[in-house]
Amino acid sequence: MQHFYTSLLTFSLLVTSNMAVAESSIKSDNSARYPEDFAREYITECIQTSMSEGLAEEEAQRLCDCTLNKFQSQYKLEEFKQLTVDSLEDKKAEALLVEVGQICFEEILYEE
Repeated sequence: MQHFYTSLLTFSLLVTSNMAVAESSIKSDNSARYPEDFAREYITECIQTSMSEGLAEEEAQRLCDCTLNKFQSQYKLEEFKQLTVDSLEDKKAEALLVEVGQICFEEILYEE
């Protein structure tokens, strides 16, 4: 299970490092939606990573939607990008990202 969360973290790092700089018109509140191109790339990469870890496509889609929504509600885009960079060397930053994956995974796992 920890391997799965580590894979999600790695995936988050890949997505944020591969994305172009976001438009300067990003809203300042933490509930702002990320730019469509960033969100689309995040979801695509997340689904691929999740499926390679053994999730069915439907579960992967729900997991990725959940994590994206939680990240958008908690962090501005630049904060999220910085958190993913920081997580390479900072265990606390890594734990914050992994926690979101765990929460979403448990929500999906225990849905009826």
